[in-house]
Amino acid sequence: MRSQLPISSLKQVHRDLKPRNILISGPGPLGRVRALISDFGLCKKMLDGRCSFSMRSGIPGTEGWIAPEVLREAPGNNPTAAVDVFSAGCVFYYVVSRGQHPFGDSLRRQVNILAGEYTLSHFMEDMHDDVIARDLIERMISAAPESRPSTSCVLKHPFFWIPEKQLLFFQDVSDRIEKEPGEGAIVVRLETAGRAVVRTNWRMHISVPLQTDLRKFRTYKGNSVRDLLRAMRNKKHHYHELPKEVQETLGEVPEGFVSYFTSRFPRLLLHTHNALHICAHERLFHPYYLAPIAK
Repeated sequence: MRSQLPISSLKQVHRDLKPRNILISGPGPLGRVRALISDFGLCKKMLDGRCSFSMRSGIPGTEGWIAPEVLREAPGNNPTAAVDVFSAGCVFYYVVSRGQHPFGDSLRRQVNILAGEYTLSHFMEDMHDDVIARDLIERMISAAPESRPSTSCVLKHPFFWIPEKQLLFFQDVSDRIEKEPGEGAIVVRLETAGRAVVRTNWRMHISVPLQTDLRKFRTYKGNSVRDLLRAMRNKKHHYHELPKEVQETLGEVPEGFVSYFTSRFPRLLLHTHNALHICAHERLFHPYYLAPIAK
């Protein structure tokens, strides 16, 4: 289940996000399920021009789901809306792990939160969905509130992208960097640490029919992330011209096609998304990033 967090647009901080305060509807006429946030008893409305709230009324929230800065007694400690992002990160992990908490069992949970000691043991290192989910949740449960993404940034994260959007992103990136020089900043960022992304040589990890088809038209560098994206883009553009055996290997577009590559290269989407953040200000990439605020 993946749901949006509407309270940020209302300039409100819920201050008690936890699984019991998330209501799930039954399937509607189209089979869709809605997730709603409930129990706004501790909600705090942010005044115009303010981004924090005072603690004069005591510590809000439920033990085990409270952000660490709320519990720290420090002069002038005025928490921000980042407390909701922290709690939501814990809820996200609770959902995807089917009942686990990133900070452990209920007896030591709040102690672990204060110490910044979490365990995301549900996630596997070589699974695309797990790589994406881990990245988002780790960002959300950061001990430093200023390091957590805003709710708007959370909703732009690849965790929420359907296969069609993932494929469009890969294509847009490949188109954008096609003419970039190899020593240019964008390509350098993309290729930095790329060896682990392509598993040393991506050509060794694709099926024989696809290897054979790729050799017909051009030479691809097996150690290059850019060339892997280029191969994906080219096969997508010419999908209906591909031999039937290659189409069957790749699967249907977009779900099967995207899964073919992300299952073999589970860090490809996250790595590419992080690298191309340098282009977040460009109109082409506005669907994939929260555009920087103009100074």
